[in-house]
Amino acid sequence: MSYFWIIAYKMYKFLVTTRVSSRLLSIFFFIPLNKSKTLLQYSFLKLLSILNFSLRHIFKTLPHTCGFPLSKVFPVQLPSSYMHHTMRFTLIGLLLINLAYGDSECPVELNPQRVVVEYGGSVSVNCSTSVTHHGMGWEVSEGAVPQSRDNLITWRVSNLTQWDIQPFCYLNHKKQCQLELPVTIYKTPDSVSISTVNHTGPMMEGNQYELQCDVLNVAPVQYLTVKWYKGQTLVDQTNFTDTIKTPVDKTVTLMIRPDRADDGAQYRCEAELELGEEGPQPPPKLTSDPLNITVYYKPTINETKLPSVVSVFRGHPVVLVCEADGNPKPTISWNSSTNNPVYSETFTVTVSTPEDLYCIVNNSVDTDIRHVKVSVQDSECPVELNPQRVVVEYGGSVSVDCKTYVLHHGMGWEASEGAVPQSRDTLITWRVSNLTQWDIEPFCYLNHKKQCQLELPVTVYKTPDSVSISTVNHTGPMMEGNQYELQCDVLNVAPVQYLTVKWYKGQTLVDQTNFTDTTKTPVNKTVTLMIRPDRADDGVQYRCEAELELGAEGPQPPPKVTSDPLSITVYYKPQSNLCEDWSPKNGTSLVSYPILNSLEGNPRPNISWRRKSSLLNASVPLNTNDSGKYEITASNELGHFMCTINITVEYAPMIHASQEKFSEEEGSNIILECNWTGYPEPDVWWSFNNKNISTGRRHIIERARSTSAGVYTCSAMNKFGRKDKNVVVEIRGNPPNYIPYVVILVFFVLLVLLIALLFCMWKKKKSSGSYEVQSAKEYELRPLSNGGNC
Repeated sequence: MSYFWIIAYKMYKFLVTTRVSSRLLSIFFFIPLNKSKTLLQYSFLKLLSILNFSLRHIFKTLPHTCGFPLSKVFPVQLPSSYMHHTMRFTLIGLLLINLAYGDSECPVELNPQRVVVEYGGSVSVNCSTSVTHHGMGWEVSEGAVPQSRDNLITWRVSNLTQWDIQPFCYLNHKKQCQLELPVTIYKTPDSVSISTVNHTGPMMEGNQYELQCDVLNVAPVQYLTVKWYKGQTLVDQTNFTDTIKTPVDKTVTLMIRPDRADDGAQYRCEAELELGEEGPQPPPKLTSDPLNITVYYKPTINETKLPSVVSVFRGHPVVLVCEADGNPKPTISWNSSTNNPVYSETFTVTVSTPEDLYCIVNNSVDTDIRHVKVSVQDSECPVELNPQRVVVEYGGSVSVDCKTYVLHHGMGWEASEGAVPQSRDTLITWRVSNLTQWDIEPFCYLNHKKQCQLELPVTVYKTPDSVSISTVNHTGPMMEGNQYELQCDVLNVAPVQYLTVKWYKGQTLVDQTNFTDTTKTPVNKTVTLMIRPDRADDGVQYRCEAELELGAEGPQPPPKVTSDPLSITVYYKPQSNLCEDWSPKNGTSLVSYPILNSLEGNPRPNISWRRKSSLLNASVPLNTNDSGKYEITASNELGHFMCTINITVEYAPMIHASQEKFSEEEGSNIILECNWTGYPEPDVWWSFNNKNISTGRRHIIERARSTSAGVYTCSAMNKFGRKDKNVVVEIRGNPPNYIPYVVILVFFVLLVLLIALLFCMWKKKKSSGSYEVQSAKEYELRPLSNGGNC
């Protein structure tokens, strides 16, 4: 009987307590250990626990009933936390796998690291690695390179025509990683043209006009700069922040306000692609045909050539010249009280000319009038001077002839320098080689019927020693909107009545000053100009120019001296006309926000970023969790500019499978799911045996069969890359129903135990009774009355 108990206990220990039995039991019931939540296995484990409790109780009582201490020889206990330990070991295993195959950098190198290629051009880029790998290749929509075990592979395209191509080199090392190649495809414009907006024909001085530059079919526009030129001078330029990669048309405008100095000026615009160091050098550019502008302006009479008072001697008429500048060319007429206008630039004044004479010039823009007072002199001196007026630089030489056609008793020159004694010649010359007398007044005299004389107008001039420009009571930068005074100092110039001081901003004449002083000797003159600069004036150069308009007899062009330019710095508060939402790539920092380049402000504004009222470090790369609303503030000492934008971080897909392994019975429905994240939203599909079988995050296997078993792959891809996730499906046949066999086994074991217990009790009862031990004197045995135990 003791062997029976030993065999029963050994069977119990083998079925319950050994590690091998646990694994064998799991296999026996077709249920993995890490998925022990099925009703069958739970029921079986519960049954084993009941057996454990029952057998322990029996084994504990057997020593007292049968004298067989099995509990001391075979102390066993079914683990009460079987499922808990199984799950804990599974999690530890997953953690070790994750640590072994965690993320690492991709050990590949691209040469070159960035590519700039013209549309339709060729490209070649090497991808190399120095590590041992299981295969590497190029994934790209044009010229893909299949996986290879080489350490260097080359992506080549002879005719690149895909604008948004995004090649990347991938490597199967510890896991698959990839490195993207930035590719910029450019196209120079088909044409660049310039025109006027809503206007044809000549422009009117002082009016505002708009010029338009059309750039057709250029890419990428974010590298485009449109420059405006007037003559050879750059007057403006425009950049773009659009991120579109395909060719577009762009229109840029320029506002101008032409003056008479701009008549005949040529404007042109130029489109230039600044593609960086990797692009062509010099940068490709295309220039428009020039646009010639005609400026109409009102006429202005040259008053230096037409004096306001004219003296005329009897018998000696005076020819007056009325010159005028204007566009269209003005009509010149002379008018007196006779009301008979004379259309001519010249007019001969005689003693019969009315006292009031008018030169009238007009064109389609306006009219200008000059009044001349005629003074008739009674004396008459029949001599002629050639030239009739002299303009000479201080220290220069002069020569004038005096001629007569009448018989006389002598003629000569009277002058403080170079006087000519009386002679009976009909022509005498006044000469001075070094004229240094400012107020010289030479005249030619003639002894005819009586002595007469004719004065020679002499103008002695001197250009300025220097012309300088400065600010009055101010140094340093100017503040936008405030008023400032500029000063122009002209030193040692003569005669001041012919002096004109002109102010220029850049190439534009902004003001001029004339003088009425009759002082003939050199003087110093100071002229001021009030300005109120704005942000457009930052960096503008002002200059002043001293010009001596000495008339037709003076040097041509008129002598002028110009100051050194005065560059002004204008401080103004930050401002931007653009505040657009942004979709950067994962890993991009806030400092790359393209609109920052269009922020205007001087001094350069400080840029700060906030999100949910928290101040951010703009140099920290954005990650996939950083999409949302941001507040950008640009500030300097004059003020601040603030705007709110939405930032959506774009990144490659990531897949999170809800369950990586399925073990289901044949004929059941299996739902495979994979959850993804990524922006832009990726395309998601399922594949099995290298064939696409469905799209979307969910795939349902209906009525699973043995052929349904295998590896299913969920794939997600957007423009930044592709991610795959494998799911293992195991299909098992319908397991046999072992419950009746288990019940029979348990019944058999309990029956055996019950028989053993009854046998022990029967044996005890048969040997039970009462006995009394007598002395040796008595030789018979007597039963005891109180009973006894065996």
